[in-house]
Formats: sequence, C-alpha cells, structure tokens
Amino acid sequence: MKKQVLIPIITVSIIALMIITLKITGLFWPFQLVYDQISNPIGAQLVRIRNGISEQASFLSSINDLNKQNKQLRVQELELRQQLASLKEIARENDILRAQLNFNSRLNLELTPSRVVSVDPENTRQFITIDRGSASGLKKGQAVISSGVLVGTIEEVNDYSSKVLLINDPDFRIRGIGQDGRAQGIIRGQIGRGYIFDKIAQNESVSLKEQVVTAGSGLVPQGILVGTIDSITKSDNAVFQSANIKPLVNVNSLELVFVVTGLKQ
Repeated sequence: MKKQVLIPIITVSIIALMIITLKITGLFWPFQLVYDQISNPIGAQLVRIRNGISEQASFLSSINDLNKQNKQLRVQELELRQQLASLKEIARENDILRAQLNFNSRLNLELTPSRVVSVDPENTRQFITIDRGSASGLKKGQAVISSGVLVGTIEEVNDYSSKVLLINDPDFRIRGIGQDGRAQGIIRGQIGRGYIFDKIAQNESVSLKEQVVTAGSGLVPQGILVGTIDSITKSDNAVFQSANIKPLVNVNSLELVFVVTGLKQ
C-alpha cells in the first residue's frame, strides 16, 4: 500500500526535477514550443468564449435596460395623453363659458354652471340630470340654457342634483314671443322635429327666420332665445296659426349647461 502511494509521488517529483533542470540548462524550449502550440489555440478559444459570454451578458443587460426604458416611455406617453385629454376638456369648457358670457352680456342673468351627469334612458321622455341642486340655490321651474339658448326647465330638485325637462319633450310648455312681429304663443316640444310655436292668433304677424324668445313666465325671464322660425302653418278657417321652430342647440349632446337663478342688479 505504501509503495502504491510513493510511486506517483516519486514520479511527479522526477518529472518536476527534469523540467527544472531543462529550464536551467536552456534545453526546455522545444517542449515549451510544443506546449505553446497546443495551449495557445486552446487559450485563445477560451478567451473568445469568455468574450462571447461577456458580450452576450452585456447584450442581455442592454435588452433589459431597453425594456425598462420602453416601459417608462409608455407610462410617460399615457400620462401625456391623459394630460392632453384633460387640457382639451378644459379648453372645451372654457370655450363654452366664453360663448355663454357673450350671449349673457345683453340679458345680464345670474347663472349657475352645471355639468350633465346622466340622461334619462326612456325614449318617450326627454330629461337630463345635472350636478347642482337646492344647495346651489336651484329651484323648480328655473330656466336652463346653453350658449344663451333655452334647453329646458328644472323639473325636480334635490340637494346636490336636479332633473331638467328638455325643451323637445312633448310635455314641455312655455310662453314665447316673436322678436320682429311680437306675436305671442305657446312653445311646446316635439321629439326629432324641432319645437312648435303654437296658439298664435291669426291676426298676429310671424315670418320665416324670425327669432323666437321667451315671453317671461314664472322663474323664466323674458328674452331668452329659443330658436328661429323655419315654417308657418296658417289657415283662414282656423282660430290660431302655428310655426315650426328650428333648434339652435343640440339638446341631445349637452355636457355643460347654465341655470338661470335670477337677474343681476
């Protein structure tokens, strides 16, 4: 057993001693040449493998960095889109407010701006709900306008919301007057065909393209624009004549409206 352990040790020692002797005497260079020819290509290949692994790791790291940057860019893009959408909505509301101020300059009304928060889903009735109520001084019967044009009256009031009966509802009724001939009648709604200026006396004068405004009744002041006359129905045998009023505002796409709460002093 001891011989089996000693033989390898002695063999390695002899080989090491021979290599040392050859290096000291300068006779090891042929062996060094052979060793270099064998080991150098292997070493070079190992270096290439190491560099390839390093490049691959660097590539994967750069891909990971790009993915992170792309995610950050997508988040930033989404934030910018949201900001742009908000700015567009603000700009739209500002345009509506400026238009309302221009219309209101001649009437001098006290106005409470309100957002439309829901639309009545029933096709037979025309209601919207706004985000203002008695807490903001709103009352049943007050006029609701958009761009200076009448779009309805408040039908029901809660603390922080109100229900508005739109002018195109068949049950809507309000007194109106033609601005040119001063003919008076009743404005009533009809779905999809404008409004009717009805119960006009036969001897009253109405004309095409004449503007019709509110005559003043209840909490609705006089002079709020309703629309323009685009057709007249008159019969010699009838007691009254009527006219069809062309709407100036699309009541089906309202977003921001104004409640007339009084007259400025």
